[in-house]
Amino acid sequence: MLLGTLALLENYVFSPLWAFITLTIYILYKKKRHHSYIEEMNKMEMDMNAMKAEVGGAFVLSWMVFAMGLSTLEGAVALAVVWMAFAGAHVLPIVTWCHMMTGDLGDVEGNWMANGMRLVAQIIGALLAILLATEFGGIETGWAATDMWLPDIADNLWAVISMIAAGAVWWQVHSRCESAWASAFGLMILGGAMTLTGAHEMGASVASVGDGIVDTLVNWIFDGLFVGVGALAGAKIDEML
Repeated sequence: MLLGTLALLENYVFSPLWAFITLTIYILYKKKRHHSYIEEMNKMEMDMNAMKAEVGGAFVLSWMVFAMGLSTLEGAVALAVVWMAFAGAHVLPIVTWCHMMTGDLGDVEGNWMANGMRLVAQIIGALLAILLATEFGGIETGWAATDMWLPDIADNLWAVISMIAAGAVWWQVHSRCESAWASAFGLMILGGAMTLTGAHEMGASVASVGDGIVDTLVNWIFDGLFVGVGALAGAKIDEML
């Protein structure tokens, strides 16, 4: 009698219940994978849109805006317009470095790689602008690479401190105001303490078949890094106050 009851329970209760649980787990797993796939595709689309915005914004800066000078009123207005036109783009390497240094420093993929791709996209945009402006090298510009300043950092110590201080102040303006106009006018005032043309210089070096690429590359990295360190320092000080 007991064995018969157990057999009935197994056939009519436990087996269908186990089949239902298995099917439910399978459906939930497939649904999760489907959602993960959709999220991954959306992330890839967002990344591509960010890269296109960086290329476009850097292109406009190198082609038209830098000639005005970002320390001028016209240049600041033009930069603000570029930021609004290419929404979400950092456009300038120092902005990307500020985001990088104030982001999750332990996040390799979401921070370092994502922002690193933005830096590369800015160089591509600047390179395209330079090739267009020089008719693919047909017009001589007289461009020459700036010597690497890092080996003489002791002689440039106050310039480095100024970069860090400018990064700290500008990042507070940028992150607090959340306004393209405020950020652009902040750079107009503080830009003299920072190098804003890093991507343009890299693009010019590549367009010149790598002329001075080592000096330009090192300057490009550390000009942005020290401003980013300043942004991080400013954020930490703000947290303590």
